Amino acid sequence: MMDLPKIRDDIDIREMHVDGTPDGKYALRLLEAYRKRCNCKWIVEGKFAEGGVKQLYDAMNEHQDLRAAELDKAIAILRKNL
Repeated sequence: MMDLPKIRDDIDIREMHVDGTPDGKYALRLLEAYRKRCNCKWIVEGKFAEGGVKQLYDAMNEHQDLRAAELDKAIAILRKNL
């Protein structure tokens, strides 16, 4: 098994369900659920804060921020048009 760092803002598995009712707001619920997952980031400390390993986890955390920003824009557009 691979040794991984801890995750900040871990999501409860019960919160991963998205109501699939086709009521005109399904796409919004999907985007909001995926956006919430963008809050999960690696905690880079200890042996994970050394050398290239830190750079890898820092890059993954940065990409979470970039995905979150894109999703925030899409969610705002969708909410405005519902």
